[in-house]
Amino acid sequence: MPFPSLPALLAACAALAALPAAAQDQIIPKPVEISVAADGGPVVLDMTTRLGFDSAFLTPADKADKAAARYVVRYLRAGTGLPLNTAKPGALSGSSIVFRHDSSLAVHGSEAYAVKAGTAQDGKASRIEIRAASPKALYPAVHSLAQMLPPAFFDPKADKTKTAWKLADRPFSLLDYPRFGWRSLMIDEARYFFGMETIKAILDQMALLKLNVLHWHLTDDVGWRIEIKKYPRLTTIGGKRRNTEIETWKSGKYSGKPHEGFYTQKQLREIVAYAAERGIMIVPEIDVPGHSAALCASYPELRLTLKQPKEVPICFGQNTALDPTNEKVYAVLSDILDEVIAVFPSPYIHMGGDEVRHKECWQGEPAIDAFMKKHGYKNLNEVQIHFTNRLSRMLASKGRRMMGWNEILGHDVHGDGGGKADSGSLASNTVVNYWYGHAAPTVQALRRGHPVVNSSSAFTYMTNYGKVSLRKAYSFNPDFPDLTEKERARQLGMGCHAWTEWVPDPAQLYYQLYPRVVAHAETAWSPKEAKDYGDFLRRLSCFRKILDIWNIPYAAEEIK
Repeated sequence: MPFPSLPALLAACAALAALPAAAQDQIIPKPVEISVAADGGPVVLDMTTRLGFDSAFLTPADKADKAAARYVVRYLRAGTGLPLNTAKPGALSGSSIVFRHDSSLAVHGSEAYAVKAGTAQDGKASRIEIRAASPKALYPAVHSLAQMLPPAFFDPKADKTKTAWKLADRPFSLLDYPRFGWRSLMIDEARYFFGMETIKAILDQMALLKLNVLHWHLTDDVGWRIEIKKYPRLTTIGGKRRNTEIETWKSGKYSGKPHEGFYTQKQLREIVAYAAERGIMIVPEIDVPGHSAALCASYPELRLTLKQPKEVPICFGQNTALDPTNEKVYAVLSDILDEVIAVFPSPYIHMGGDEVRHKECWQGEPAIDAFMKKHGYKNLNEVQIHFTNRLSRMLASKGRRMMGWNEILGHDVHGDGGGKADSGSLASNTVVNYWYGHAAPTVQALRRGHPVVNSSSAFTYMTNYGKVSLRKAYSFNPDFPDLTEKERARQLGMGCHAWTEWVPDPAQLYYQLYPRVVAHAETAWSPKEAKDYGDFLRRLSCFRKILDIWNIPYAAEEIK
């Protein structure tokens, strides 16, 4: 075999030196920058490794910020089985992980962090320094570390003592920060109730993927899942249905089994705290004025007509709307929101507003006709904006901000006979969640000052794989076009959604989520210029090891 030429040898050596260490090259979502040294020893955690935190992470005024450091310690100890004793950064010698506050990173946002890892001069002790813009950055930082470690980190049954906790083959540095501040996953538990164990597991998975908002759809026509103490029939009646349509819309087939379930306020507070410990905010959704059959079945005085169902529907196509002319409706919603706000500290409360089905629910109703005449409204979408603004002002008076699907802008998105309202009359503090129809009205609202979350159903709905494949999900670009820098700042971020009409159990829910939710997590976090589907699939093959350890059913056929 001939000896290679010097140029070829130099090129091969340069290529080898340029190869990133495997551990850093498997992180999802993909970090902004990764640099790996050409030589140097491995970075390893062992029984001698200690943790250190700047005082900024231990004694902040905000208790929630202090919780981030506590979470890091618990998370790393549980994953590795190592003692990882703590000490002041100045007192650390030998193998260590030091977390330092670095205000210069704040130019990239409060979740920005940087990692520098290598070995001491003796080539033995590993030194890892993590600089963070704020305590919030500790969450993405530690979850990136976790993905660099052996998969046994995620296996509570693994013998941790037999695992070599190698973080990297060579010294490296890393800079990372999110593309968007709002990175949400919506779970619909109104159609099917999954329970605390499933929701907590999903919160753990969200944290690893750097998703930071759980949008929790808790009410709909076919189920009410949140305890409201002043209105107990919401769960004793609204939380149950005697049967369930299965397979698809208007299939004529039914499960033959009743379905029920709801969360007590005590359980909800536990879940809210669990999410907060992982840096996740929960935004509850109380869907009104449409999708309100469970509410109206529980309290019939809130509906418009006796033609509407007297029980919680067993078919998902049913849609019932509240009576927007009835002051009792607003009084009841105010009471409900008082209890919701007492449980959920989120500054946002999602009030739905989608699919009112104006022709079916409001058109021709004498009360609605008289209401329109009294207020000079020309169409039913103007009535809906009246309702929306009442709720928006109601929430503002309670110190919260209303969020709603883009139908609240007053356009006849579904051709349901609502007409076109002047969407400029929407209350200025309302947040718009875009999901369907032409984006132009949403962009106009953004330009007028409304914050927006982009959840385009064409890309983010994790229901039928035929309509939204993994490749299509990954191709989503949440950016609205032709915005100024000031306007772009009003785009809070993006969301993805798991609607559950045909998802009766957690196994099916996971199958719908994975692997598409991983793609959406990367879109929400990583720079759009860095996205590459082939590279994503390669890293996803590593992430599958974690899914297998967690016994998560996923659509393996989508990973090609």
